[in-house]
Amino acid sequence: MALHHLVRVGALGHVGRFTAVDAVRYPRASRVVVRTGRGLELGEVLQPPADSADAAPADGSILRGVTVEDQLLQAR
Repeated sequence: MALHHLVRVGALGHVGRFTAVDAVRYPRASRVVVRTGRGLELGEVLQPPADSADAAPADGSILRGVTVEDQLLQAR
């Protein structure tokens, strides 16, 4: 049973289901680094994982919370 966060990623605001690789439950409005089919992207958690069993596949994985270095790279 995987716990999926709902995360908004990309310039167009695609919403997808992402699983944290370190099993952390990121709270709502957390900025995170995710791996998608397009590579690494920054995203915002819209909803932390619910306590329900869900077997649907994830759209990608959450690697970590956004760091200062990530914010500087985004600004460039």
